Amino acid sequence: MDRQQIQETALSLFKERGYSNVTVQDVCDACGISKPTFYSRFHSKDDIIVNLYDGVSERLGDQLGELIGTTSAWEQLLICYDTIADETEGAGEELMRRMLITNLREDHHSLDERPYLSRTMTSIIERGQASGEFDNPSDARQLREATDRMFTGYFCYWCISRGLLDWRVAFRKSLAAVLGVRGVGPGGARD
Repeated sequence: MDRQQIQETALSLFKERGYSNVTVQDVCDACGISKPTFYSRFHSKDDIIVNLYDGVSERLGDQLGELIGTTSAWEQLLICYDTIADETEGAGEELMRRMLITNLREDHHSLDERPYLSRTMTSIIERGQASGEFDNPSDARQLREATDRMFTGYFCYWCISRGLLDWRVAFRKSLAAVLGVRGVGPGGARD
């Protein structure tokens, strides 16, 4: 069994039983492998969750048709951030909280920008500025970095609240304010 298969099996167990209720032995049993095999691929159970966001750029590629299908830079940016939010919520607040804790102990770069996604979102912001959809004239790359950090902040609040914060709506309102998007309603969608 390869590293990816072990990780997928472990993540499934974590979601089903809860991270703290699953041992390395449970993962080994579910995968039909020995502990030495597990430890030849992962340093620890935490090592399984530090790369939860690695596939986001690929999944955004799956959304490419939807991205291209709208001419609104605002809608395109929301598709990008919603893809990341879907990944976050799909993993669940417990796993994401654990990933944050692991990165606070030692930076595993779990929250580093993904180059393809960063370039795509910067281009969207530039198009939104050029079309007048975004009023903020600041450098698009700096705006994207700021909105990424803002997204991470709301994500952290979501983890701290144990999933109770409606972080998508809060983030969308803040995103609209930072970019200078007019006509965004209470739910974060454009009127």
